[in-house]
Amino acid sequence: MRGREFWVSKVAEYERSELTQESFAQQRGIAVSTLRWWISKLRQERRSSVSLVPVRVIASTAPTARSTADADRAIEIELKTGVRLRVTTNAALDYVVALAQRLG
Repeated sequence: MRGREFWVSKVAEYERSELTQESFAQQRGIAVSTLRWWISKLRQERRSSVSLVPVRVIASTAPTARSTADADRAIEIELKTGVRLRVTTNAALDYVVALAQRLG
């Protein structure tokens, strides 16, 4: 019997591949129905583990739109999309990384 770690790994591998579920399962000798069940289960878990973070939206990233007090306690991360995230320096690093990955 294959455990959760095996399926977490296989689903991640599938999601990185460009294969159909059928092709992926066939190439690895696993049941496509089981693969689908784990994909659904893990996606549902991801959706239910969403966290909320306080957000302040500003119309401009120009220096005049920034508070100097905030700038001393924050870092800015520019995503590939051009969106900039500003987070406080005391934010949990793993949370910031996960947020940046989800946003692009």
